[in-house]
Formats: sequence, C-alpha cells, structure tokens
Amino acid sequence: MTYRLHRPEALRALTEAMVTKAGWTADEARETASHLVLANLSGHDSHGVGMLPLYFNSLADGNLSPRSKLSIRLEAGSFLIADGNVALGQPTARNAVERGIALANAGGVAIVNLLDAHHIGRIGHYAEIAAEAGLISLFWVNVAGRPPIVAPHAAKEARFGTNPHAIGIPVPEGEPIILDFATSRMAHGKARVALNKGVTVPEGYIIDGEGKPTVEPKHVFPHAIPGEPLGALLPFGDHKGAGLSLIAELLSAGLMGAARIDEKPHKSWIINSLFGVLIDPARLEPNAALRRQRIESYLAFVRAAAPQDPADPVLAPGDKERATRIQRERDGIPLDDETWSQIVAAAARHGVDAESF
Repeated sequence: MTYRLHRPEALRALTEAMVTKAGWTADEARETASHLVLANLSGHDSHGVGMLPLYFNSLADGNLSPRSKLSIRLEAGSFLIADGNVALGQPTARNAVERGIALANAGGVAIVNLLDAHHIGRIGHYAEIAAEAGLISLFWVNVAGRPPIVAPHAAKEARFGTNPHAIGIPVPEGEPIILDFATSRMAHGKARVALNKGVTVPEGYIIDGEGKPTVEPKHVFPHAIPGEPLGALLPFGDHKGAGLSLIAELLSAGLMGAARIDEKPHKSWIINSLFGVLIDPARLEPNAALRRQRIESYLAFVRAAAPQDPADPVLAPGDKERATRIQRERDGIPLDDETWSQIVAAAARHGVDAESF
C-alpha cells in the first residue's frame, strides 16, 4: 500500500472547489471542507475527504441535490424538530445543532431531532461545536438508505447501521471531553479505508455472508463481492453495542417516522437522522472554576493510571484526536493511492483538476 501526504489547506481548497462546482453555495462548501478535513486531521480518515466520491456518486445518481435545504417543523421552547430533506449533511447538521445551541442558551436545555439529512459526517464534530458554545451534548444517529451492515448480538446477518453515539463535556478554559464511537466494532468507513489500502481488519470485527469470522473487509461491500451474500460488521461489546444501536435507531428516526434501516430505499444513498440533547452546565454548577477543578482533578487521576505499555499512555476521550491534529497539521494528511484516485475522478467530472491543489 502506498500513500501521499497532502497539506490540509490544499485539501480544504480542493473540497471547496469541488462542492461549489457541483452547485452548492460557498458557505456550504466551506463548512463541508472544514468538517471533512478536520476528520482527517483527527485521524478519522473514514469520515474525511475520502467520502467525497460517495457524495458525488449520490449527486450523479440524482439522490443528492444542491437545491435541497433544511426546513423547520417545530422550534418552540426547548424543542427543535428539523427536516433535513436529504440535503448536504455537514452544513445541514451544523445548522440544526447551532439552532439547538441557541435554545439551550436561552432555556438551559434543548432537544434536537434532525430528520433525514444526507450523510452528516463525524458525530464528534457536533459535540465539539456544542462544547465550544459551553454546552454538554449527547447525540445518537442512525444510518438509513442502505442495507443493514451490522449484525445484532448472536446473529449471523445484519439488522443495524453503524449508528454512532457521541457525548461532549466542556471544560472551562480547557480542552473538552469528546467521546465519539460507532456502535459496531469498527465504522463502515474504516472498513472502506482498509479495503482501499488492501489490508485486513482485526479478528472479531467482521463476518462473511455465511456468518463466519473473516478479516477481509470486502465482505461488507457489495461491489467487492458481486454475486456473493453480504457479510456484516459486528457490534462492539456484544449485546451492549447492539442495544445502543437499536436505541439510536429508535431515538433518531423511529419515533418521528424518519427513514429507518429496515425500510428498503427507492434510491441508494446514506441518510442520517440525529437526536441530540444539549445542556447548559452552568445551570447545574454556576461556578465555572469549580466545574473545571472537579473535571480536571478526575481526568488527572485517570491519566495517572499505570499503563500496560509505557509507550501507550492512558488517555481521556479526545486526547488522541488532538495529538493527531498537531502531528498531521505539521506533516500532512496521508491518503492511500486508491482513495486519492477516486477523489481525482470525482473532481474531474466537474472540471476540477485535483492534482493542481
């Protein structure tokens, strides 16, 4: 497997050029580029610029349109219910979360339900946005518009999406705690990265179409195994991850009648619905200095635990991503050759020369 290092600013400029050429506004392009490149900088290449070819395939298939925009169904008291209308996910979700932040700032708490947006990206991104605004956040997201890809515990066929969950806790004048994970053992996008790199995945992450363990990521991509039954990702923590996945499906989409994973789509796309709770911690403890002292003293206790490997220190949620950002801002973002070739081809369809960035 070979790869190239790309400057973050070059990837942002390329993404903005591609998205605006395809018909979206400069603001929508800027938000999408910022989100995707930050995912790469954070070490989450599964949710970075490698998603662009998929978005542009959805655009070419008529499943994603620059004309689609967020609409508000309810915005009253502490509640926001918004229709994503399968609009470009990153700017759509940010719009909804920022509206929820305004409600939480006014009333102390907000409940946000964004229904049927296109793929909204890395969920921890929205926990970071809420933390920057000084708010605690909890997010659950489903994945619809595609066949199920995660098996329930004890099953040998899929019934769930990867259905991520994120929690953010701000630390006054400090770095926030950001917990962000798929409810599967690995994100589907990480399996895509492994497939593009031509590498295997760890044992216990995937089963093939017969329900047998495999380390080959091709078994969770129909185009990689034409004519064969699709395999599945496994949930993390057995029944625990599977249970969280089920809850995410119902909270984000099921209660409000948004697209669910069990409903066969008329088109091939990625649809996300998001359920979020935003809380002003100042309503719980008005003294910001005390909040910081209480959080940081416990984090210090946790980080001080003796590591199993001295080269791999104990971290708090968000520590690894911040360290990776520093390193990749300095050294560049690695993209494997297959992912880069897919981006180059998607850009060329709209008259953008990716190699010039």
